[in-house]
Amino acid sequence: MSSQNSTSPQTPPLFTEDEARLRAQLYIQQRINLQDGFYRRRIAEFTFNSDKMLWVSAGLMGISTVISSYSVIADKAFFAFVTALLPAFAAAVSAFRALYQWQRQATIYEDTWLALQQARLAMPDEDYLEPGDYTRYFPQLVYQTEEVLRREASQWGQMEQISGAAEEKPSGQPSGAG
Repeated sequence: MSSQNSTSPQTPPLFTEDEARLRAQLYIQQRINLQDGFYRRRIAEFTFNSDKMLWVSAGLMGISTVISSYSVIADKAFFAFVTALLPAFAAAVSAFRALYQWQRQATIYEDTWLALQQARLAMPDEDYLEPGDYTRYFPQLVYQTEEVLRREASQWGQMEQISGAAEEKPSGQPSGAG
């Protein structure tokens, strides 16, 4: 029996070379390139949102500083009131930014985008492929790409678990109680 196993060392490829080439091209266009565009848009959106909220908060604090300086000279209660309110608004904007975790989400998308670019390298450039390479590299491309996307999806589950644990803690016993 062992002699039969040694006579057939390779299994036949799943696809012909032409089928593998076509599938690779479609997979790159319809899966990798679409995901690439999605990640780029999300990175830009979340980075923009995070940066915008940071600038709004900093602007409110700057305005508060200017009004505070002016309130000393003007000696009006209105300016003192505004000076007290603006830092509270700046803190609310910062809390809003922290609540949505835009920078963290952008980092997750950016890490996944970089891993997707690395997975794309599983398929060499068409100019350097030889006959039989599509049948060899296409399964690697699919496996590595889907592994990247699976890891990204699991990160969102972990993020949800972390958020859920953070929400439970205030309603439970304080830390150190026991």
